[in-house]
Amino acid sequence: MARPRKRDTFHHGDARAAAVEAALALLAADGRDALTLRAVAARIGVNHRALYRHFASLDVLKVEVATVGFDRLATALEKLQAPDSRTIVRAYARFAFDEPHLYDLIFSLPLRKYYATADGLGSAFRRVTAVSLAAVGPSKDGEREVFRLWGMTHGLIGLYRAGTWRARSDRQAVEFIASLV
Repeated sequence: MARPRKRDTFHHGDARAAAVEAALALLAADGRDALTLRAVAARIGVNHRALYRHFASLDVLKVEVATVGFDRLATALEKLQAPDSRTIVRAYARFAFDEPHLYDLIFSLPLRKYYATADGLGSAFRRVTAVSLAAVGPSKDGEREVFRLWGMTHGLIGLYRAGTWRARSDRQAVEFIASLV
């Protein structure tokens, strides 16, 4: 009887978690366009086809990575002492400048599609919303005010990063953006 041939592959362990961490590292180093299943698989030492056991597509992986991003943003906002509109805007802008590629990824997804989901991206996004609503104070137009703040901040971040307006530093840009609230 012939012996079974020894496998050239190995069991990775928690490939899903390793893939998300590798995707975050790729994103931070090389930007959104560098994020591919092949690149992630190479980084964790598995065949790219193995990732399909954990992620139906690259978009599913991107949603997992975006969930981490929204968790990080929510945590940063939740740590604020007595937040108000200005401190929320400041923390939001700081996050965008500290993690620009992750920021770009999370805001490139159809967020409305995921908002109602019970866990994952929906849960993390609702945490960001809840902290922001609490910061603007109770009012019948709280959601509109949060949307206005996010829109203004997001737009100014985009203009600054595109070079449309300049500041001496990202820190100064954050302060300018927050001063407009």
